[in-house]
Amino acid sequence: MKPPVLLETKIIAGRYKGRKILLPAGEGTRPTKNIVRESLFDTLQTELFGHGFVEVFAGSGSVGLEAASRGCESVCFIEADRAAYGVLQKNIQSLGVEGARSWQGDSFALLGEAVAYLKLLRQKGWFYFDPPFDIREGQESVYPQVEALIAALPIEQTQGVIIEHRSEYAPSDLIGPYHLVKRRKFGKTTLSYYAA
Repeated sequence: MKPPVLLETKIIAGRYKGRKILLPAGEGTRPTKNIVRESLFDTLQTELFGHGFVEVFAGSGSVGLEAASRGCESVCFIEADRAAYGVLQKNIQSLGVEGARSWQGDSFALLGEAVAYLKLLRQKGWFYFDPPFDIREGQESVYPQVEALIAALPIEQTQGVIIEHRSEYAPSDLIGPYHLVKRRKFGKTTLSYYAA
């Protein structure tokens, strides 16, 4: 059996600009489109400096690696799929991202590890949630579960929260202490931004 062919994308801007990173093949993950990444980081811009970035449901890590390229002090990744996690590790190593932390396993169980790491560093973090779309089999309740996870994030460790979700779904305007700041739609995908 042949190994799956890996796709590639590039870091858009910052210290790793133009460097190639791998994307996992197959249906287990859904890479964030470049137009979505570009809009996200155009929005955050200088708000990344001095903060951490946590990519939950990380896949290849393309969003967190872009954050590292653009000046985040620390970056964390959580990914359940073993093959995607392997690709993520290759990307971290090929870029030479120092201080990146990653966990392989269930994002719902492991998010506390990333929060504890930020606390250890005395940093606030941007939390980026890109769960599987809820139209996939077995994922029907993923968005309410993600909202419960966000509601439990400690304010003292949270700079802001971004959810990447399918455009037909609208997360709550208020999730625990975090209120909706804005939404940006890109066809079938939307980014929702939250702040305390």
